[in-house]
Amino acid sequence: MTDLVLRQSGRPDAPTIHVAGEIDGATAPMLEQALLKALSASPRQLRIDGSEVTFCDSRGLAALIAAWRYAATTNTALSLHPSPRLRRVLTLSGVDTLLDLA
Repeated sequence: MTDLVLRQSGRPDAPTIHVAGEIDGATAPMLEQALLKALSASPRQLRIDGSEVTFCDSRGLAALIAAWRYAATTNTALSLHPSPRLRRVLTLSGVDTLLDLA
């Protein structure tokens, strides 16, 4: 069993979603749902703190891309602070060119 912990903080117009643990086929739907829910509130910006992500597979990348697409349609600034492991996956897959990495 894989574990993923999600927590939201910050102001309603600029929330931060804190992500810790593994993002895989079992947990990516939970991440995607949390990101899309935060974006549906039409914030000015959304920050994803992925500094505690220990693993991310293709389903996790798909969840991040879904959030990026949604943010683009609503003109929400989306940024991601990745862990070193997550940054490597983003770079190898080319997804780093879509997201504003901090």
